Order: sequence, then C-alpha cells, then structure tokens
Amino acid sequence: MPNVQQTKFNKGAIIVLCFIAAMVGVTFLKIDFRIKIAADVALLLIFLFIRRGYLYFYRAAVAYRKDNEQKIWPYFEKALKAGVDNDRKVQIGSLYVQRGDADRGVQILESVMASPKAGPFGPKAAIICSMGYWRLGEKDKAIKTLEDLSESGIRDDNLSINLETYYLETGNLKAAKKAISDGRRNNTENNGLMDNRGWYDIRVGHWQKAKELYDELINDRNAKFPEAYLHGAQVSIHYGDIEEAIDRLGWSLSKTFSKTCMLSKDYISKLLLGLENPATRQAFAKAMDDNIDEVSCGRTFEGFDKAVEFDADSAEVITPKEKKAVSKAEPEETLNTDVDDDDREPNTDLDDDDVAYAASMGVVETTEDESSPNTSVDDDDDRVPNTDLTDEDK
Repeated sequence: MPNVQQTKFNKGAIIVLCFIAAMVGVTFLKIDFRIKIAADVALLLIFLFIRRGYLYFYRAAVAYRKDNEQKIWPYFEKALKAGVDNDRKVQIGSLYVQRGDADRGVQILESVMASPKAGPFGPKAAIICSMGYWRLGEKDKAIKTLEDLSESGIRDDNLSINLETYYLETGNLKAAKKAISDGRRNNTENNGLMDNRGWYDIRVGHWQKAKELYDELINDRNAKFPEAYLHGAQVSIHYGDIEEAIDRLGWSLSKTFSKTCMLSKDYISKLLLGLENPATRQAFAKAMDDNIDEVSCGRTFEGFDKAVEFDADSAEVITPKEKKAVSKAEPEETLNTDVDDDDREPNTDLDDDDVAYAASMGVVETTEDESSPNTSVDDDDDRVPNTDLTDEDK
C-alpha cells in the first residue's frame, strides 16, 4: 500500500490550530495587556504539556541519528508515557525490534494492533511485530500473523518481503513460490522482493536465472542490504568465480546489519577468511556450494571451521576490490517505493513535521558533529518495513 499525501487534518494539527486560534482570540479581548500576555503564556505552557510526548520523540530520533544509545530508549519511553499518536508508537516499536529489546517492541506494537482507533497503523504494526516474534523465536506466530493479514486483503511490499523471507528461511519452498508468484502479479518488483526471487532460484537450483538477477541487483541497482551480496556471492561461487564472490562479500560489510538481519558481520568475515586464504580457498568454496541452503540463510555448515587466520601478506591472497560507483538512472514512474525502493530496515530519520514542530517550540539540536555515524537505515532497499520517519515517506 503506497504512502500517499494526507489531505485532511489529523488530531495533532487540529490541536495546534485550536491553540493558535485561542492565543489570537485573547488579543481581541478587552482586558489589560498584562493579562493578555499571561493568558498567552498559560496557553503556550498548556500546549507544551499536552504535546510534550512529541518533543521527547524528536529528541530520541536525534539521539538515534547520532547513535547515542544511552539517550534513545529513555527518550522514547518518556514519549510513550507522555502520549504520542499511533504512527509514532509504531516507529518506536519498530526501532525496539530492530536495535533494542524485542520483547518491549512487541509489547508496544501489540498495543497498537489492539487499539480500535489504530486505523492503517494496525496492519503496519502487525507487519513489524511479526519481525519481533521472529527475533524471539516464535516463527509460527510470525508467519501466521502475516498470513492472516494477507488473507484479509492487505497488500503491502513490506508484508510480502517478510512473509517470503520467513518461508525461505524455514525451507517452505512451495509456499515461497506461491507467495512470490502472487506478489509479482500486479506490482513492480523492488530490490527486496527481487532478492527473495533470486534466493528462491538458488534454493531450487535455477542458477542461470539467479546469475542474471544478481548481476543486475548488485552491479546495476547497487542493493543496500547485505543479504543480496551473500546470495550474489553464492552464484559467483557456483560458477567458479571466487574472486567475484570475495568482492561481493566484501561489499556487503558496508551495509547495515540489524538485529533482525539473518546475517552478521562476523559470519560474512568468516566466509571471507575461508575464501581469501589460498590454502583453504578451493575447499572452502566447494563447501559453500555443497551447502547452499545453510549459506543462503547465514548458518554454519560442514567445512565452515576451515576458515582460520592466515598470513595475509602472501602474494596469492585475494581481497575485495572497491566497488565502482554506479550512475543511477532516473526512477521509473511505476516503481512502488513503499519500502523506500526496497528497504529491510526501519527508517528513523526525522520528517518535516517533527523538525518544524520542535523548531516552533524552540528545540534546536546541533548537527555540527558530522563524525557521528550515519544511522539512517532506510537505505533505499533493506529487508525490513519502512516506518515513515523520513521526508520521502509522507
């Protein structure tokens, strides 16, 4: 369900307008000037008190962008306690699932799902909550949640990406094939969905299809989630191009690895260790190709322990080359960018409403420290739902 521009006032906008009208109205009252000032100040203080949850939310989002873990969660908890709308509750719950306490994230998201006033945020919360269930090991519950949404008529790229991923990870290839076929019937395929199709091709041995897909996904589309590069490396290994596989695995390390990502940087680094080492390269590559299911899911496999530290100064060592820059073509008009072109991570950038609101209240955060890490995770194509904190999403 693509995001669309809202054309009606929400509850927050109505509150703002009411207070502005009240403050303007005070100026026309035939009372002492000092009383007018006092009344306006009182109205402003009441407004700040009522809307304090959004100020805490803003501060938490800024802390997230600066990767300040010590401030993120306390500010989000204050925002929840003070009161924020369902949109921001979903965003907070999503970030807990992605980077923090999955149990807490599920608790927040389930409260939105149970709210009779949740509206479109109910299904969105359920999609993200399924990831929390998955993180907690409740795989059947995660799948059932998304299957129920799909059967109810909900159409959403995030739902499709996650449900297909769950089927592929659990080895239910029949269900994965049906979901992939159904999901592509009326929609343009984004990078996350494309990776799932390639992953399915690898699992069933359609190597030529997978090769064409990952050449495009990696070389042309420049996918920004690590799973695509692992799967692409598997294709390279299958066709005997170990050097290309090393490049692709090396490139994956620059991508975002969240707690819901099925891969870890340590796993990718271990694969690189086995392939870069001339003493283990061929045997390790064969072990990877003999265990395609395990590798595609980021699991250890027979022969995984062959990857050991070695003398990196050897002339026969192969290391990843720098990826050449890709000139992006203009996006097609029909591309569904509901997941920010295919992201698999929550987007926690501030949107215009947050910044404007905070600025109107005199809250200004400095951004001079550009050395702080860029933690914008809606990197054009990740594997997790976009939770609408960016300018592009509204």
